[in-house]
Amino acid sequence: MVTPHLPPHQAANALLPHLLGHGLAERGHRARYLTFAPADGSARAGGSDAAEVAYVRRRSQAFRATRVPQALEATETWWKAAPLVRQSDLLHIHSNTWMNQVAARLAVRHRRPYLLTHYGTEIWHHDGKDPRFRRLNREARHVTFYSRALLARARELDLPLKAASVVYPPVADAFVPASPETRAALRRRHLPEGGTLLLNVKRLHPLADQATLLRALARVRRTRPDVRLLIAGTGETEAGLRRLAAELHLDEGAAVRFLGLVPNDAVAELQAAADLFVLPSVLEATPTVALEALACGTPVVSADNPGGLELGELFGEDVALVPKGDAGALAAAIEGFLAAPRRARPATAERIARHFRLGSVVESYLRLYREVAA
Repeated sequence: MVTPHLPPHQAANALLPHLLGHGLAERGHRARYLTFAPADGSARAGGSDAAEVAYVRRRSQAFRATRVPQALEATETWWKAAPLVRQSDLLHIHSNTWMNQVAARLAVRHRRPYLLTHYGTEIWHHDGKDPRFRRLNREARHVTFYSRALLARARELDLPLKAASVVYPPVADAFVPASPETRAALRRRHLPEGGTLLLNVKRLHPLADQATLLRALARVRRTRPDVRLLIAGTGETEAGLRRLAAELHLDEGAAVRFLGLVPNDAVAELQAAADLFVLPSVLEATPTVALEALACGTPVVSADNPGGLELGELFGEDVALVPKGDAGALAAAIEGFLAAPRRARPATAERIARHFRLGSVVESYLRLYREVAA
């Protein structure tokens, strides 16, 4: 598994390889990891056996325009990845970084096949012309995509693909509906005086557009002051979002709480406790956080980004869609839910169980691994 992150990072390309490794181990296979070291210099393997993880140190951002940091990272990748590649039957490369590209070159050099998975950003923001990125795709035996929209975008860019398919992200087993008693206890932690609980779990980034969510919340609370929003995540827009909340008179604690980085088990409790999960992102492939909410029985309101549209097709009325960046439409959708609150339908739980649980996703990748290795 070659991936830019492992837990405690909560990006999709941290969680999928981590969960896959556990699922493969349960079936008698062995997964090793090559990843970037945590920014604080510690060697946290996120629950994986530390002996199975090789770390490449991230260099300073100060001189990245010179390509010197990338060159140093590539050199370290080469000597750390080479023995792992030689000892492996195949590589699963997650997303696109210098580390991933170097590992792919090593795979070709040592005649090891590799499968490549695309998550979103590397396709959405790609013009289709970068020769290194095209080679990364061309030399993969199979390329999987996080959503149908992402695969369609890759074909629009005319990326050279030997074989391609869509494998949706897995939902961890921790994300299940809580019993009424447990859910009531979870809600009392965040709503001791009662009310409605909205949740957003996402990196605090311009593309996540929590600013539109705060503006929508301010509108909703004019008539429903009992509504509280929890935002789980960290990122570069946090200071600006806190200022915006203050300008909108959204009191910290009473109206909105910024929870910071929340462990995955605690995220599962938040998803089960919430009345409504709100995802205003400008751009998504398949948003795992929305799937996790649905798996906990919590309906979703999403912006009409590509991933939101796809979830709307898959889960029907349990995923309400609104135009991107439209605080008024988002507020109206939230108010519509408040007028007739409910939990997600049994059909949604059945679809999650059939297609999105870890066991199903592991089996999908095992089939692909066998094809690639053959």
